[in-house]
Amino acid sequence: VEQLKVDELKLEVVIRPDAIEVGDKIGGLIARLPNGAQGYDTAALAQIVEQLKTRFPQQGNATVLALPETSYEVLVQVMDAVRERPARAVSKEPAVPLFPDISIGDAPLAKKS
Repeated sequence: VEQLKVDELKLEVVIRPDAIEVGDKIGGLIARLPNGAQGYDTAALAQIVEQLKTRFPQQGNATVLALPETSYEVLVQVMDAVRERPARAVSKEPAVPLFPDISIGDAPLAKKS
C-alpha cells in the first residue's frame, strides 16, 4: 500500500485460480495474495482494502474482475471483503463501508511468462 504513488486510487481486485490480485488501474499491482490451504485469503484482502481506505478515504469505487469459472460463492466473499468491514460484536463497532460501489467484470487472462 505504501508503494502507491498516485493521488487517486482506481481499485481493481482480480480473482485468479491460484490467488487474489489487488491493484490500482494506473499504479499497477499492489499485492498478490496466494491461496492457502483453505482457499482464497479474503481476510488478508480485507486488511489490504482497509489500509487502502485509510489512505484514500474519499474513494468508494472498486472493480472486481473474475474468470468465468470463478464460483458465485468466491465472488460474493471477495465483494464482501471489498465492500465493508463487518461489525465487531465484542467491541460493539458497527460495520464500516470501505469500497461499497463495486463494478464486476471479466478478468484479463494472465500473462504467461
